[in-house]
Amino acid sequence: MKMFTEEWFNAFVEKLKSDQEFQEKGEGFDSSMLFRVLKDRKGNLSKDVAFGMWLPSCAPCWYGDKSNDEVDIVLQAKAGTFASVFGGKKNVVIALTTGALKLKKGNVAKLTGNLGAVNTFVKIGGQVA
Repeated sequence: MKMFTEEWFNAFVEKLKSDQEFQEKGEGFDSSMLFRVLKDRKGNLSKDVAFGMWLPSCAPCWYGDKSNDEVDIVLQAKAGTFASVFGGKKNVVIALTTGALKLKKGNVAKLTGNLGAVNTFVKIGGQVA
């Protein structure tokens, strides 16, 4: 299954919903998150895509972009960066601090304060691909 397609996203959401570890670690996260994945040859993506969800319940979730005003947290990066993060080759905190992964809206403390949930989220995303 190709990463960042709608099919991949739907499978990802289903895994997140049913993963007890993610649900437990995500308790209290309570934020809507939008991921903007920018086209990138390294990431094998020919057009920008976006998807998002309310964490940790993953409901509502959506495939497509929303304005920054409609969500709590916006993460943006090239497809290759997101693929490296989901693939375990790049640490999400390091990607954020080096600017490879950009926090376009939200508070980095919200992410780092929920690092267990964030790391489980990333791990599950990599399992879907």
